Amino acid sequence: MYDRLLNFLLFKVVFVGAILEPKWEELLILTSWFTILGFLRIFSMLCRDRFEYLTFSPNIPVQAHLRILVLLILILLSDIFWFIMCISIFKSMLLLLTFECFTLFLDTVQTLIKYLIHLRDITRQSVWESRGILLYYTEFVTDTLILVATLGHYLHIMLLHGISFTLIDAVLFLNMRSVFNNLRKKIVAYCNYRQAISNMQTQYPNATDIELKENNDDCAICRDSMDKAKKLPCGHMFHLYVD
Repeated sequence: MYDRLLNFLLFKVVFVGAILEPKWEELLILTSWFTILGFLRIFSMLCRDRFEYLTFSPNIPVQAHLRILVLLILILLSDIFWFIMCISIFKSMLLLLTFECFTLFLDTVQTLIKYLIHLRDITRQSVWESRGILLYYTEFVTDTLILVATLGHYLHIMLLHGISFTLIDAVLFLNMRSVFNNLRKKIVAYCNYRQAISNMQTQYPNATDIELKENNDDCAICRDSMDKAKKLPCGHMFHLYVD
């Protein structure tokens, strides 16, 4: 959290101020703008941390879940409001300033979707076998979009600022390199994941209904009941998608 906040302050205040060279009045407006978005981002990250805590805590009252959901919805509505304000006020800097609204929206939507999936899972009487795959793709898609948008944002800053081999260029290049490496690792991990799923689909046969009943529908890994399963050569059976 602290690293992301530090990057936020560095690139939004120092870089934008250095690139656009605004007047004092404009700089005050920009500082206020990024301060508000910074507070929204802090609350979004706090909601994510709170969600991760609640998912591993037993006997959570309904009010606790409602508070987090209401706060997430308020953050989304506030983000959309500031995006509309940016369109009407900062037309000349639209791409530069709406980037933070876009990434904040994706971060908050990711937490909200994961929270809704969690609430749906704890209210089900049976095991939700597709829960893990939904969580994985929610995180993968939103994180990938954020990384792509961040890389595009840095390229946009570089185009506006130009290449002059200053300290700003060095810091910008290092951050672009870090974002690109993270994006590459995420794509490689996804390809490996798809390859592993494909290998399991082809190498291990599906268990029949009779075999599931003989095994009491218990997964050998998570010990939950199963509607569908893969069968190992040793006779054990497991979910294809395990959380």
